[in-house]
Amino acid sequence: MYRKAHPLFIICQTPTHVGSGSELGVVDLPIQRERHTGFPKFEASGLKGCLREAFERSGADALTIHRIFGYDGDSATEAVDKQIPEKERQFSGAVGFTDARLLLFPVKSMKGVFAWVTCLRVLKQFQLDMQLVNPDFRISELDSGHLEADKTYLFSANSNVREGKYVLLEEYTFEVENELNGLVKVNGANFPDWLAKHLFNDDGSYWSEKMKKDIVVLPDNDFKDFVNLSTEVVTRTKIDNETGTVARGALFNEEYLPAESILYSLVLTAAEFKQNGLTEEQVREFFAGNLQRIKTFQIGANATLGKGIVTTKLIQI
Repeated sequence: MYRKAHPLFIICQTPTHVGSGSELGVVDLPIQRERHTGFPKFEASGLKGCLREAFERSGADALTIHRIFGYDGDSATEAVDKQIPEKERQFSGAVGFTDARLLLFPVKSMKGVFAWVTCLRVLKQFQLDMQLVNPDFRISELDSGHLEADKTYLFSANSNVREGKYVLLEEYTFEVENELNGLVKVNGANFPDWLAKHLFNDDGSYWSEKMKKDIVVLPDNDFKDFVNLSTEVVTRTKIDNETGTVARGALFNEEYLPAESILYSLVLTAAEFKQNGLTEEQVREFFAGNLQRIKTFQIGANATLGKGIVTTKLIQI
């Protein structure tokens, strides 16, 4: 049984396609989505596999990787394979993951280049997930009734994406109901400031300052429309070398989660499932230390096209 959990933030540095297979709709190769909301996500199994591969490529101790991620005969070297007794190959790994949920979605803005959008439903789900890590975690005012699911809010009166009383995203205009101005807090800090501190170390960089000013809380239904209709859809082809034209049946559309999308998962740790095995603390230190060293890895399809490059930040709350 996993005993501890730690939030893992994932920032898409390039468009990312974590696919759900082929479909008969307008998009031939869509991204993974939650069944009940339609919001984009990364399946836990894919996230775990990509992190494991990143650890293996980084030169982390191969035997320890097998011990904490679970035995995998397909990727084990012969030398490592010989070090794992047959009876120990049946034990579960000591680190697990939840599906990565979407927290902030980038949308083109008439001012300020782009805004990160979220909604009340997403923020409430984020609070629930963080309470699995720390039962005392609270985002103030989410449940007070002061915020309504059909209204638009800005966290800062100094937002770069604001034009008077309005925010213009894509071709849509939203009237700002209110500036939250420190009303929505975590541990006494304004929520965007709290995020900037954990994601960018509050270093005064462009990204840190933008996060503090340019998060827009949209009505739930409008947020759902954006994450369904404003992802990147790329038409790809294969050229026939003999004719120099598109090969028959080789035209297809592929969906990507845009760069600058921010998701989060929970990393679950436990002691190794055997006597005298690694302790929960040793598992966490091995994972956190190697993740800090790697920072960036690739997830999803089209690695040779530079897609799916993400950075991570493991935090404690």
